[in-house]
Amino acid sequence: MSRAAALVERALDRAQLRRAPGRPTQVHLSVTDRCFLPCLHCDIWKNEAVDLPEAIWLDVLDRLAQWIGPASVNFVGGEPLLRRDLERLFARAVELGNTVSFNTNAWLLSRRRVRAIAEAGVSIVYISMDGARESTVDHSRGRAGSWRKCMEAFDHFDAVPNPRVVISTILHGRNAAEIQELLALVRERGYQLVLQPLYQNFGDNRYDPDWWRSSAMWPRDLGAIDAALDLLIAERRRGGPVCNAVGQLAAMKRYFRDPSRFNGLTCKAGHSDISFDPQGNIRLCYFLEPVATVFDMAPLAATWDAPRTLRRRWQVSRCERSCNLLNCNFDRSDL
Repeated sequence: MSRAAALVERALDRAQLRRAPGRPTQVHLSVTDRCFLPCLHCDIWKNEAVDLPEAIWLDVLDRLAQWIGPASVNFVGGEPLLRRDLERLFARAVELGNTVSFNTNAWLLSRRRVRAIAEAGVSIVYISMDGARESTVDHSRGRAGSWRKCMEAFDHFDAVPNPRVVISTILHGRNAAEIQELLALVRERGYQLVLQPLYQNFGDNRYDPDWWRSSAMWPRDLGAIDAALDLLIAERRRGGPVCNAVGQLAAMKRYFRDPSRFNGLTCKAGHSDISFDPQGNIRLCYFLEPVATVFDMAPLAATWDAPRTLRRRWQVSRCERSCNLLNCNFDRSDL
């Protein structure tokens, strides 16, 4: 960085403003808050919200393409597959040159729906499965049959050429001992595994640094957590099918010992990624106030560099919450 640029950055910092390093490369589209599983680690299913029309999301995709060009676009919810137009949204995003992924609990993945997803050109599907055993998965998802639905979805996806399957697992006290079994399943199927640490329930909840003290899913046996994370670290180092960076997994070990303590890591929210919630709010971070809405007349480029956004980005850069370990926020430049 030149001396002049450094002076500008210091001046912005004194004013509690922060510029992004460039345009966002990762887009998170939360297209619905609707969900039908009362998962123990999530409260989004309690929200009462009406989905925005298909035309709004198509317009967002077009505006993003005009601004940033091809990017990684991840569709999330709620349960995104509750939208009957989801495959059309996928297809438009792919047509615009984006790499498309989505998250799902697998319940709505029929053989016909999987074929439609493949035909739309989706690259990655993240299937949520928080354990290897039926009783564990069904318990954490709050509904019997959740494990079976995942296994059926695996078979459906194995019959089509795309997307790539990634099993997405939240590590908690009840499933730590099953990570070795889950890793064996991933190897056998030719999939990948990505881990999230248990965090305060998502939804309309006020941030509580002591949430974990009353959580029934919080681990009491840190030995099991350490063993699971050490296994994944070793697997990642040997080039195995683990998506998490070694530094992130190591930081999780410290996190489970003191989740309320600042870990010293930065957060990439609003720096290389941008988020849109089901109400059309544009956010840098789902836990902070939005910076604009999709209904504003200002171009997205202007929103990205607006004073309100610069202030929010500065807040993110100074945030000391441990949610910077979540995959949507984790900054690999710290490694």
